[in-house]
Amino acid sequence: MTLTRTLLVAAAFSLAALCLAACASAPATDHAHADPLNPSAQFALKVAPGVDQIALALHAGGLSPAQVDALKALAERRRENGGRLVQLRLPGKADQALAARAAVAVRDVLGAEGVPQAEVRTDVYDAPDPSAPLLVSYGYAKAEVPLCGRDWGDLTDTSDNAVYGNFGCAVTANMAVQIANPADIVHPRTEDGPDVERRMTVLDKYRAGKVTAADAPQNNANGAAIAHIGQ
Repeated sequence: MTLTRTLLVAAAFSLAALCLAACASAPATDHAHADPLNPSAQFALKVAPGVDQIALALHAGGLSPAQVDALKALAERRRENGGRLVQLRLPGKADQALAARAAVAVRDVLGAEGVPQAEVRTDVYDAPDPSAPLLVSYGYAKAEVPLCGRDWGDLTDTSDNAVYGNFGCAVTANMAVQIANPADIVHPRTEDGPDVERRMTVLDKYRAGKVTAADAPQNNANGAAIAHIGQ
């Protein structure tokens, strides 16, 4: 009886030791660095802060035509990529009266291009050179383009039936360089309001038993017929 009890106690201790060892060796789950749900998700679209900036030399005669064109192009890029606040940074060691006139001229050009004055800020930066330029910039969200093909690994190693390291990278990189507004990656774009006038026109035709479709396209100014899909 004593021998049997001794064996049972030893077996219990052995089982407890095995359970503790198994718990100690079990890998901890890191939710912050969890594996992607599927192989194609290992490369995901991401955004990073970007800055679009131009430098304008200060001229006694005001902005040159090339500088005006550069400002217009900057305003156009800001519209296209959903840019934010515009910063005018004046050089601290430059002629302050000249820099102030240039800042007013820049604001006028940006205002004519549709940039609200409330979204333009002016400050001074430390520039030791008196001939330093006036800097015009704005921040925006840009898509991060992953670098593919840096390490392919052994493509013939298929023993574990896993995908290769660059699987999905090219697709994500193509999407990143083609997306019109990278801010759409972060949050969806708001919908435009409904065309109430058009809606009422269609409803009035429907109630009257008329055709609600738009009229067929007519010939253009050159007399050539405009193709109509579906005819």
